[in-house]
Amino acid sequence: ESSKVFAKDLMERVGVPTAQHQSFTDSQAASAYIREQGAPIVVKASGLAAGKGAVVCQSVDQALAAAREMLDEDVLGGAGHHIVVEEYMTGEEASLFAICDGEHFITLTPAQDHKPIYDGDKGPNTGGMGAYAPAPVMTLTRVREAEERILRPVLAEMRRLGTPYQGVLYCGLMCTDTGVKVVEFNARFGDPECQILMPLLKTDLVDLLTAACDGRLDQMQVECATDAAVCVVMASDGYPQAYEKGLEIRGLEAFADRDDVVVFHAGTAQRDGRVITDGGRVLGVTATDADLQAAVAKAYSAVDQIAFDNAYCRRDIAYRALGRA
Repeated sequence: ESSKVFAKDLMERVGVPTAQHQSFTDSQAASAYIREQGAPIVVKASGLAAGKGAVVCQSVDQALAAAREMLDEDVLGGAGHHIVVEEYMTGEEASLFAICDGEHFITLTPAQDHKPIYDGDKGPNTGGMGAYAPAPVMTLTRVREAEERILRPVLAEMRRLGTPYQGVLYCGLMCTDTGVKVVEFNARFGDPECQILMPLLKTDLVDLLTAACDGRLDQMQVECATDAAVCVVMASDGYPQAYEKGLEIRGLEAFADRDDVVVFHAGTAQRDGRVITDGGRVLGVTATDADLQAAVAKAYSAVDQIAFDNAYCRRDIAYRALGRA
């Protein structure tokens, strides 16, 4: 996760499907490659950049500017001193999480998050404006494909390098016409995907993580609920750019004792006995129900009962899945 260059090199060595790419430390070389490839194209900082390191560029000029800002103008600090320029993949994204013990792994319910700030996946990317599971785009066939073509070879290569991977591996995937391809790896649960996966996980998470530490996941069975879960992020007005802090949040008490609606706190703080906003993504309002449509309705009903000044949320979480129905 901390080096996209390392991840891309590893995938290339073992034949994991991913976007065509090149890595650069020199802006002139990067610019020449961008002009050669054309747009749309994606420019990514190799290092950790708090969710702001990937720029989807619709024009060559935008890509040239992104590369220059990262490599020459130091806008992302050391994270942007090495960049990856890669093809723009078309398809539908999905998130697949695996708990790994170095050799074996267990996958959890496939999910889908929503990165762009506005409905219809418009506007700049964020840390995530909502998520839902299960994601119907990740059919059983695609899950098996990801396990065999991505997870197994990656874990085998990490063992070969003498650094077996134990922990949670997030596979950000693109479901394309030619198969499932890797967008990125993270070495952790996703936010807000974790907020929907945990309510669906019936097996004790501590037992799974302990087995991962002990190298005995092959002896474990994971059970996930067949329900649907939806998380809607309530954000501060202005996010992912500048936003105001310190606004009182009202209505949280209505969900203190609910099992089917859980309000996860993110950018919040307490002041004088009140809960106030203290970040861009403020709350993750999560609901579960027997089917996705009911879970979506329940989540938005809860959102509408919680208030702070100029609160913003996307109103179309899970729209792709609901459009399939």
